[in-house]
Amino acid sequence: GVPQDAASFLVGITENKIALMLLLITFILVLGMFLEATVIVLLLTPILMPIIQRVGIDPVHFGLVMMTCVTLGGMTPPVGVAMFTVCGILKCPMDEYIKEAMPLLAAVIGLVVLMIVWPTSVLFLPNLVFGQG
Repeated sequence: GVPQDAASFLVGITENKIALMLLLITFILVLGMFLEATVIVLLLTPILMPIIQRVGIDPVHFGLVMMTCVTLGGMTPPVGVAMFTVCGILKCPMDEYIKEAMPLLAAVIGLVVLMIVWPTSVLFLPNLVFGQG
């Protein structure tokens, strides 16, 4: 009953698709800072699918936005796997990595907001290949 209860709670907060997506993505970004990407996807997908379907968000759209945010989590402290890998390969301190990565992180967050506000930018190619969902 957790997915249904979560769906009811979130839809009770707002039924606006954009506001709900921003709320969910903020939650995913915060989780991405502390959990590995695979864990987030395996835990949250069955919980979030009924929520996004209930408010009428395209699952492909949400999946692409979610995976972009989950991947972003791997680049951020304190548990970013990609961050530790890059710092290990380049032998650079984490504080230098964080300072240099800020423009990239801001650009990815801007991209995510654009993907949420303008769903056609994400769904154009899938709709062209597979037809309207």
